[in-house]
Amino acid sequence: MVKKDIDPSSVLLTPDYAEFIPAMERRRMSQVQKMSIACAMDCLHQSTIAQPDAIIVGTSMGCSINIKNFLDKILEANNGPLSPTSFIVSTHNTVAGQIALLMKNHGYNMTYTQNSLSFEQSLGDAMLCCAEGLKNVLVGGADEEEDSLYNMRERLKNDKVLLTSGASFFILSNIRRQGNAINLIDVGSFGLIKNTLETSLDFLKANNTTDLEIDMVLYAMSEKSKLNELTSFFGAERLFDYQEITGTYYTNSAFAMNYAVDILSNRPHPIFGEVKTVLVYNNLIPENLGLILLGTKNEQDEIAQ
Repeated sequence: MVKKDIDPSSVLLTPDYAEFIPAMERRRMSQVQKMSIACAMDCLHQSTIAQPDAIIVGTSMGCSINIKNFLDKILEANNGPLSPTSFIVSTHNTVAGQIALLMKNHGYNMTYTQNSLSFEQSLGDAMLCCAEGLKNVLVGGADEEEDSLYNMRERLKNDKVLLTSGASFFILSNIRRQGNAINLIDVGSFGLIKNTLETSLDFLKANNTTDLEIDMVLYAMSEKSKLNELTSFFGAERLFDYQEITGTYYTNSAFAMNYAVDILSNRPHPIFGEVKTVLVYNNLIPENLGLILLGTKNEQDEIAQ
């Protein structure tokens, strides 16, 4: 068993934003903007890439606190004039746009907002970009905690989830790299499905992979009744609920992928041993399923943190 690292009193771990964002811009930014930009900049620094060919962000709730503030100002204005700034900083594509503005990047810029599948949709687009010839794509997922505007606990049918914030970014590249680059084998996002396990098996089959080849399954689900089914198939020894270290936000599968990259880059794992293939199993919303297959075996697209 892995001990939980978070509890209701936990706070978001943040870097010194002054190292990544100029003071004037930083003063006007919300938490999700600041943590996303810092994470993206650090990702680019680690990968020694000055400019990506594309920037793609997945976010379910966007700048949710700014959205709430904007709606409050509409009510307070009582049909009076409003500052356009309140609207501009509240849109879902604000994060991707701010990253591009700070970097003076004029490449492909896209935001996906498909609730719990937002990151998987972004990752799929990044893979298509690489397949079409782009060399380096910056892709990430980010959301901030805000429960008064979006009732996540009701949507997830679980009153006990611990709502948190988080951001994770990666460089997806079609260039073979040295060091800790990890293979992204495939990603899938499936909505309005009834049999999540059957869908995941079809996904593995399509990638010429069997359940026996999966060394570790990082999963998230709000309906714990489905856990027995997952356990009976993969075995409890290969399962880990990544929400024990991420808490709950709609794009936390991006954090799970970051965790998987760390595990695959620093083998053997102290608990799970030799891990060569990881499946991220995102069933946070019961009828949605996001799957990310990572490994060190197939020489396909790669991820460098």
